Amino acid sequence: MAEEKIVKQQNSANEMKSSLTLKHKLGYGAGDAGGVATLVLIGTFMNRYLTNVLGIPFATLSVLLLVWNIWDMVNDPMMGTFMDKSFSKSQGQKDKFRPWMLRSIPLIVIGLIAFFSVPSMFDGMMRLVAIFLLKVIYELGYTMMNIAMGSVLGVMALNDRERTTLSSARGMGSTVGGLISSMSIPLILARLGENTTGYMVSGIFAAILGGALIFFHYWGTEERNAAAKLAAEEQAEPTKFSDIFVTLAKNKAFLSLCLHSIVIVFGSTLFNTTLPYIYGDVFGDIGLMGTAALIGQGLPVVLLLIAPYLVKFIGSTVKVIRTYLLLSAAIFIGLYFWKLVGDLPPVLYMVSASVGIAFMLMSVQLQWGLVSESIDYNEYITGKRSEGSIYGNFSLTRRLGQMLAQSLVVLMIGWIGYSQQAAQAGQAQSAEAVEGLVLMNLVGPAVCALLSWVSFKFIWNITDETREAMTSARLARLEEFDKKND
Repeated sequence: MAEEKIVKQQNSANEMKSSLTLKHKLGYGAGDAGGVATLVLIGTFMNRYLTNVLGIPFATLSVLLLVWNIWDMVNDPMMGTFMDKSFSKSQGQKDKFRPWMLRSIPLIVIGLIAFFSVPSMFDGMMRLVAIFLLKVIYELGYTMMNIAMGSVLGVMALNDRERTTLSSARGMGSTVGGLISSMSIPLILARLGENTTGYMVSGIFAAILGGALIFFHYWGTEERNAAAKLAAEEQAEPTKFSDIFVTLAKNKAFLSLCLHSIVIVFGSTLFNTTLPYIYGDVFGDIGLMGTAALIGQGLPVVLLLIAPYLVKFIGSTVKVIRTYLLLSAAIFIGLYFWKLVGDLPPVLYMVSASVGIAFMLMSVQLQWGLVSESIDYNEYITGKRSEGSIYGNFSLTRRLGQMLAQSLVVLMIGWIGYSQQAAQAGQAQSAEAVEGLVLMNLVGPAVCALLSWVSFKFIWNITDETREAMTSARLARLEEFDKKND
């Protein structure tokens, strides 16, 4: 069989070397670049657009966010399991994940542009319906792309070295996509104003950029790991929704990643959601966000380039992540105490907070190789290789953190006395509102960074000895598969 020959070739020739091309690396990195290019607009500016431009009350928005995120929590694992089952039914006659990347593009592009333009054409209940449905369309496309992108790594990389390379490419792509949007969108809004026109142009910009990058991602990826695909085909039992409970009970590495994901997404969402209010209402210049983005998104590019050397020096990816988390928490806490004892200069905040969030987000940039490793570990302890289902459930934890942060932030902004009327009239917010915004923006992320550190320090359980055992078990399994088909 041709596939058996491929498996044998991968076992012997590719175990220690990488045959990834530049097309593979750029193509894989482009996926997260495109996704993050659209997420910057949704995650950072959506609440301000809905409340300050469309006039949606904070209480109403909190309900919308809750419903959206509950749907996303159901949608993510469902989409991953559907991809696994769809591939099973095709009996391996087509790519498992790449077709879903292509299908996601029109949903993302059309949904994003419409979300930031169509609702202003309606009033009352029709405006709320338009907002709700268009966000669902965008999120359906993004989920489809994101699960396919994360899962394809397992059937694209042939060995640990390639997994690390592709994870770094994804992190670099995420950083570059985020940097472009984070610098460009504040400039668009500063030039055109925080109004329907400004947000419509921002939506068109982010959608076209994201769609083009995702298409490049589809073009540049290749499902070339026949061994992983055969492992999925030959497993005795099909993937079930209930498998996630078995995974969480047996796979401590995956449990650690899930807990990290919830708290780190909560912390970064809390920071990013309150950021426009800090620059727009506390410092009075939303255009400063573009300069801050150059630091906050540009620094990870340097950190990713030196990541392999840091891993070698410190000892492991997990130890590097823990170091970054402690540095992030220290910076945020230091800034907050500075604010308590005196004025916090905008330039000092801009530089320090940007460095703090960059260190925090390095835990996200470096986590993808750990997710792939937890999938290998799950195959080792359960005998099932279900990239789509596991990645879908991991994505669910990210949605959970996002849901909690978005819903709570909207309510908290109202509780601290933030005035929509003052913002629309260009007036200053009260001292209590400013103090509340700073507290949410700095202390919340610091606490989340520390909780994430705890999950990696005390729960993560994959060691060098575990990796050796996993490699031996997989080679034995493939040899047994070869004997059955000889």
